[in-house]
Amino acid sequence: MDAGRLGVISLANISTFLQKIMEAVYGEEVRGSIHDALAAMNVESSEAMRFAATAKDSAAASALDAKASAATAEQKATEIVASAQAAKTSENNAKTSETNAATKAAEAATAAAGAKASETAAGNSEAIATQKAQEAADSQSAAAQSEAEAKAAEDRIKAIRTDVETLGAQATADKNAAEAAKEAAEAAADDATIAETNAKLSENTALVAQAAAEVAKDDAEAAKLAAQNAKTAAETAKDDAEDAKGKAKASEDAAAASALSAQQYSGKPPKPQAGTWWIWDADQQKYLDSGIACDLVGPTGNGIKDIKLTKGDHTPGTTDIYTVTMTDGTTTTISVYNGRNGTGTGDVLGIAFDLVLPASGWVNGELTVADSRLLALATHKYLVDADEASREEYLECNVQARNITTTGFITFKNNTDPTMDLTVNVIRLELSVNGS
Repeated sequence: MDAGRLGVISLANISTFLQKIMEAVYGEEVRGSIHDALAAMNVESSEAMRFAATAKDSAAASALDAKASAATAEQKATEIVASAQAAKTSENNAKTSETNAATKAAEAATAAAGAKASETAAGNSEAIATQKAQEAADSQSAAAQSEAEAKAAEDRIKAIRTDVETLGAQATADKNAAEAAKEAAEAAADDATIAETNAKLSENTALVAQAAAEVAKDDAEAAKLAAQNAKTAAETAKDDAEDAKGKAKASEDAAAASALSAQQYSGKPPKPQAGTWWIWDADQQKYLDSGIACDLVGPTGNGIKDIKLTKGDHTPGTTDIYTVTMTDGTTTTISVYNGRNGTGTGDVLGIAFDLVLPASGWVNGELTVADSRLLALATHKYLVDADEASREEYLECNVQARNITTTGFITFKNNTDPTMDLTVNVIRLELSVNGS
């Protein structure tokens, strides 16, 4: 139930219950109608308070959800940043592996060049050995021709043979070195192939890492968008909470105003005036004419309309007859004996006088009038009734006199303050000391 709908229902209920109050005939029905109206207004106020509390709780829950969404988005963004950093590290590692593979290939090429140089040196050594052998043969032929030269040639041959053996050993060593260099070159080539394969793998890993980085970048953009959406949702939730808070405050103010109006209406019931019902208006702080005729009235009461002396002249020792006319038209008589000296059994003395009850003197439904003829004595009794000109207003406002408890004063009470000055007739009966 929103605040606007609450206001419509409250006004409808008030109109309905006011109609019931105006249609009530008996006092019990009037009290019941007023009770129902106040109870309905209390229910509406309670509904407004419950709606305010629900709106407040809903706003708090929306704020908590928005805060949780923002925290989740922030965590996702942190994970995406970490993934991007890992992808960057993988890319650097791939570049390092590629650099190492290039270095290995260069080393393999250097080893192959060294092996080729060793092979060339071995070929040169073999040619030298062949040349030395030829020289040895030539020297042997020359030795045959010259014995003198034979001895020298023999020594020279021995030296050359030693050189040949040394060169042969060197050639073998060079050959072995060449084979070892060849094997090293082949191993380097294998290492280069492995390095190239590793480089390819690293390149593939780098591509995968790059793709992952792109995905992570997209995820980061999505997370950023989600964070912005979450922020927008949080701001919207905050605005909704503020709006709900405002509505709750408006409902609370409306409930307080309704309660204040109910309190005023409870002390200002509708009243009949000039033939129509007048209803209290809390905004204008005065009674307004509803325009509804107050034709429906309660049962007519039966009161004293008039008291007249119909027989006697107050002569001591005689009896006077008073005729009392009631408002329903019936009459009755009262016999009053006039005592000779006021001390005999049953003797009665009395006086009649009027009092004016000013309309401006009523306070909280009561008015006290001062008059020296008002004596608070057990031997004095009083008959009080409205003057003919004031009788209708007197009866309509249900004015009644209280017992005189203080000499010189009499207090009247009413149900509704009269709108005009009232004149009342007072008869003071004075009983003798031994009379009752």
